[in-house]
Formats: sequence, C-alpha cells, structure tokens
Amino acid sequence: GGQPVDIEYRLVDGRVDICVLDRGPGVPEEEREAVFRTFHRLEPSRSDRTGGSGLGLAIVRQLASANGWTVDLTPREGGGTAACVRVPLDHAAAIAGN
Repeated sequence: GGQPVDIEYRLVDGRVDICVLDRGPGVPEEEREAVFRTFHRLEPSRSDRTGGSGLGLAIVRQLASANGWTVDLTPREGGGTAACVRVPLDHAAAIAGN
C-alpha cells in the first residue's frame, strides 16, 4: 500500500539530482536528519497508518555515502517531501559507462 510518488531528475551545477516526490504530510524539520537513522520512524500513530520498518532512508543514505553522493529531504510547496539523491556528473558518467 501507500501513496503514489513522482520521480524526477535534473542536471544542476555539475550533478544529477534524482528525486522522489510524495504528497504526504511531510517530515517536520526537526526530524529531517533523524529519519536517516536505522529503524527511526516518525511518531507511532503515523507509522501505524503508513507502515514501514524505518530502514528505507537509512539504506539509501548508506549507499549514497559509500559512493560519494548525498541525500537530503526538503519540504514541497503545497505539502509532501522531496527526497533527493545528488550524484556528481563524473560519477554519473562512470555509472552510464558500466
């Protein structure tokens, strides 16, 4: 189950940004780093409704970090969150070549 998401990519300042855009209630600013910790979930009542193990974003950040990329969350205008992996173009070119 879950909510639909959009995926977009764009070239920005020597990197490729790959973003997953949702329309959910968003992630409070004070939680935006915490959600990258293993097994961290937002308040229990919300987690019971939306499910999840608290592993997804932790895994994404670990994989990104291991490859020299970054990941961040930003609020979307009108609600929801953008989760973006930022890949330097030299890394993107190497991936495309494999």
